[in-house]
Amino acid sequence: MTVPNMFPDQKTPVVGVSAILGTGGSAGDSQLKILMIGVGLSTGSKSSGDIDPVASPDDADTYYGAGGSAARMVRRAIDEGTGALVYGAFMADAGGTAAQATITVTGTASAAGTYMVCINGWIVNVSIANGDAQNTIAAAIDTAIKASPYYDQMPVTSAVAANIVTLTTKEQNEEATELVTNIWQDTTTVYTANIALNTAATAGAGALDMTAILTAAQAYHFDYIVTRCSDSTNGGLLETHCDTMSSALKGKYCQGVMGSMDTHANIVTLATGLNAFRVQIVDAYKCQHAHFEGAAVWTAWRMFEEGSRPQTAYSDYPIPTIKVPKLVTDHITDTQIETALDNGITPIAVDGGGQAYIPRSVTSHCQTSGGAPDDTVLDTSNVTITHACAMDIKSDFATAWMVKPGVAFNIMDDPTDGSRIPSQYVTPLLVTRRCWGWLDRWHKQKRIVNPESPVDYKKQVSSSRSGNRTNTRLTLPCAGGAYQFDVQLYQKAA
Repeated sequence: MTVPNMFPDQKTPVVGVSAILGTGGSAGDSQLKILMIGVGLSTGSKSSGDIDPVASPDDADTYYGAGGSAARMVRRAIDEGTGALVYGAFMADAGGTAAQATITVTGTASAAGTYMVCINGWIVNVSIANGDAQNTIAAAIDTAIKASPYYDQMPVTSAVAANIVTLTTKEQNEEATELVTNIWQDTTTVYTANIALNTAATAGAGALDMTAILTAAQAYHFDYIVTRCSDSTNGGLLETHCDTMSSALKGKYCQGVMGSMDTHANIVTLATGLNAFRVQIVDAYKCQHAHFEGAAVWTAWRMFEEGSRPQTAYSDYPIPTIKVPKLVTDHITDTQIETALDNGITPIAVDGGGQAYIPRSVTSHCQTSGGAPDDTVLDTSNVTITHACAMDIKSDFATAWMVKPGVAFNIMDDPTDGSRIPSQYVTPLLVTRRCWGWLDRWHKQKRIVNPESPVDYKKQVSSSRSGNRTNTRLTLPCAGGAYQFDVQLYQKAA
């Protein structure tokens, strides 16, 4: 959507909304919807390309196969208890190579102890007796992993041979490597026996492709689409889908959310390369949960907040259900947080109590086309506000100027001789005046700044007739969020 360049020099972020009357349409949805796009396993009942509402975590396992990313994303969103209306999408696995991690035991235990291994957030404790040999310890580790009540939901299967436990991902794609690299162990209470965890034993292979599922998603309206993928190719597909569906003619406004567990430098490359208004990238580096689970959890909370307040500003927003990196040295630093926000990344940070929080929710857009810094649409609320406003207008027009659903009033030019406008006719001036009323209403709701002062945005509302359509453009000076101010105190000796 191209917005006319008619704004004065100002620092207020301004986003344009196009409203086209005469194309039919219906009232906006009463509840926001999330689509989770993940990989389904052969153990699930659904087929590749299916899009279905999911009512419970158990249904997610049944539909998509327990332990697969599709099931885990849906399960995590529902488990947050935010009331999210969640849909799942079955994306075919790449059919490549599964990733593997190994736990190799050597030596004999010289005293009783406990070995701890954490697999994607689930902790398994293994009791080791004094004198246990390496093969015995390895068998005990395998048995304890399989005995975990969450074993079916884990993204890996466990097998033991002699003194080596092998953890193999249920998915076979190149991104499955991340499912074994965020496994950690604690051997501080294991004596003499050496237990070595190798999370780079075998890398996954085979690229995922969202093309088919995004094509299928065009038949629906999803407010948020969360993807298991974290690469630039699928990020570009997601951006194109969100922009296309959010066009004035489609009117199915949506935003995409991606996660990544890559290094901070590589996530910066991903975000700045994408540089998209409607796609958010969540930095889950070294988190105990997979990146797509972090993205699913965060989107469930966005839906909860933005369903009633699209202008929600997220300042140090707590999300304690995300398990942060185990090592303090892996926690994101203040400098990295600032770098992330400057480069279109929403980081998962850790507070003083060891809980996860979102410092600020931003889009991946951070640069102009020429590569210069650009924060005109920094916060995700700038996008959510415009989408919510567009849905307000769509719903209002469907009530005010529709003879019946899908059949709009007739369009005519504004009378120049003062004559009466016939029944079931609408003119550009009537549309413009109704938009003025909406600007006042959105200002009272604190979505936008004053539409008349210091800049008269009402004068920028333009409506014109084009055949049997009335095309209207209005600018939304989105209200900035309430964020913390940085206060610095300087002292010097007398």
